[in-house]
Amino acid sequence: MKRKLNKAIIFDFDGVILNSHLVKTNAFYKVFLNYGKQIATKAKRLHLKNAGVARIIKFKLILKTIVKTSITKKKILDLQNKFSVYSKKKIEKLNINKYLLNFLSKNHKKYNLYISTGTSQKEILKIVKEKKISKYFIKVLGSPRKKVDHIKMIKKSNHKIIFIGDSKEDYISSLNEKVFFIAKINAESRNYFKNKNIPKIYSYKNIKKVLGNCFKL
Repeated sequence: MKRKLNKAIIFDFDGVILNSHLVKTNAFYKVFLNYGKQIATKAKRLHLKNAGVARIIKFKLILKTIVKTSITKKKILDLQNKFSVYSKKKIEKLNINKYLLNFLSKNHKKYNLYISTGTSQKEILKIVKEKKISKYFIKVLGSPRKKVDHIKMIKKSNHKIIFIGDSKEDYISSLNEKVFFIAKINAESRNYFKNKNIPKIYSYKNIKKVLGNCFKL
């Protein structure tokens, strides 16, 4: 899908488009529980500290620094499978916020809309299709590409870009690429963005107003 527009909005996915961030946080605890509760708790903390980073990178970090074991393809595939099994049914039951859905349906021809997520490319394409929102986005971008690379690609065809995210990774990637950033506040992002003087979205009831003000800057 190509459009001759120069204003783009990039959305992170978990915790921004869908409130699936808590599901995935709990999944990090569950998949490492075989190593014991202490390791599972540390794995969950590492995930939260590195929110927005590709899952496979976090798996490798946890195995190396917390479990302190060798990293093999079999171990990674096993973790990926357990993670997907735990998350899939729970994510299927989640609905996209009605105010956000209304915004997407009414504004996808006004702005170039993108998704940039640390979820794998194959998995995010499937989820977006199941949630019936594919038609609103020009591109849906996942891992193994990093978010900073997503932004670089999007910058090639858009003049003004706003990134709506809820993690340090989203924020830092936007800063590095000099892209305007809006923080989506939820239970996990609240503390990180608490003292940052940046625009924030607490409720999607106000998304149109917040975006309108930011695009004027």
